[in-house]
Amino acid sequence: MTDSEKYLKQTESAVVKLFEGIDSYLKIPKVIIYMGDVEDNDAWQDWLNKNRFSLQSSLKSQKEFSAESFALAIMCGSLLQIAAMGIQLFSKNENISEELPDNVRSLIKPKSKPVKFCTGRLVSKLPIGLIIYAGRNQYNHMDAYALNDLNKIIFKHLAENYDNDTEEFFKDPAFDLENRLLTNFSSNITAILGWRNYELYYSDMKSLIVSV
Repeated sequence: MTDSEKYLKQTESAVVKLFEGIDSYLKIPKVIIYMGDVEDNDAWQDWLNKNRFSLQSSLKSQKEFSAESFALAIMCGSLLQIAAMGIQLFSKNENISEELPDNVRSLIKPKSKPVKFCTGRLVSKLPIGLIIYAGRNQYNHMDAYALNDLNKIIFKHLAENYDNDTEEFFKDPAFDLENRLLTNFSSNITAILGWRNYELYYSDMKSLIVSV
């Protein structure tokens, strides 16, 4: 295939169905929270009695969502795979921006495959092409030890909250490859990209691969 717009068109139905599936998993049930005085046992018991059925229903739904979270990540990973393939096939980018963080830039060699991904709007001070690149690779391997240094550094930047303008530092477990509670980070990657519907995905992909 030699036409980027044709690629987007021919993958559209698959991507739309992926978003429909993703949306169905993301309908997280409402969490019931007690906002009263924690030391007032009578008030707590009264609230508990009034909301017992809602609490049971909410907990059941949350357990069901947790059980399906891996399926959600698989769908998001498939989305990243389609996006990454499009960039690999059609990106015309040959520039390694001087504005890239030094530890990322030093790992990208001129004319290497990652150069094609050094494009797109910035998220956590990284072009989204590189975020897609790392997210797709993690999805394909699901093993931090199988990832090369570039992928690991990209996840490190996401985990260390580089969009935070305050002095406070924290490591976000949603992107921390050392977080053993996660094996597939795909849904977190699509979330930070803001990809929760086809329109947003298409807008980004068109800017990444369609030549003006």
